[in-house]
Amino acid sequence: MSNTYELKEGKGSIHKNTKTDEKHQYYGSFKASRDIKQGEIIKFQGYNNVSQNNPDYKYIGLQMMDKREEDIG
Repeated sequence: MSNTYELKEGKGSIHKNTKTDEKHQYYGSFKASRDIKQGEIIKFQGYNNVSQNNPDYKYIGLQMMDKREEDIG
């Protein structure tokens, strides 16, 4: 069993930065489920999540909303 996590399309996560020598408070990544054009606004939703490997490790999970802004209305 591998300990590496592979992002699913349309999903991502944000983690609290614990390195004191870094300026940013959070870091993360996201894997798009479709092509994204420059300047396009991407809507996503976030939810609290807990690591399956470490119940003490909490992070924010992200999920890309399927519709493009121009498709909504």
